[in-house]
Amino acid sequence: KIMIAVVPIRSGSKGIVDKNIRPIAGNPLFFWTLDALQWSNVDRIIVAVDLPYVDYINQYKFSKLDVYVRDPKNSRDESATEDVLIELIDSWNLDDDILLAQATSPLTRTKDYNKGIKMYSDYDSIVSVVRQKRFIWNDEGYPSNYNLFNRPRRQDFKGYLVENGAFYIGHSEHIKKWNNRVYGKIGLCEMDENSYLELDSEEDFKIIEKLLYEIRN
Repeated sequence: KIMIAVVPIRSGSKGIVDKNIRPIAGNPLFFWTLDALQWSNVDRIIVAVDLPYVDYINQYKFSKLDVYVRDPKNSRDESATEDVLIELIDSWNLDDDILLAQATSPLTRTKDYNKGIKMYSDYDSIVSVVRQKRFIWNDEGYPSNYNLFNRPRRQDFKGYLVENGAFYIGHSEHIKKWNNRVYGKIGLCEMDENSYLELDSEEDFKIIEKLLYEIRN
């Protein structure tokens, strides 16, 4: 079976201007995801990009890389990722396994993608997660994931799994059918704890850049 990585990238980010092409650890943000995918077990990489960013992507000559220019209606702030996926699936008549990878998760490594791909044979779809060992409270003032009178030690606390948004795997036919990136029997691909970090602020950039230097060198 063919495994196609799809990486949605668009201009116009509001929180951090031009986040996807901003330099981090010596390369544009999107580069790190494409580089990890290039060396992974995916057969093809398609960047679903809006027109302003086409030239930025084309300057990188990854052998697996193709560029798809998405419809402007699916490049707006309110556009859903599933809309972009289904547009691409329909436009290029894809009937393949799809690994949806996020450019805003530069800490995802080749081994993480390969781990998810290997797991996929036992599941209908895959979602990347990270284990968190935090004590959660609800709005009513009660703990949600531990006994208030029997607080576990961190080393004995199993914690809980949280989506980190790094990647998802499914088949194009079922993504269209369910209008969803995950469905059916879902496998959880656990990643390192630092992959929980998200790029929402200038401070996030500094922290993630430091981690990138550490894990890539």
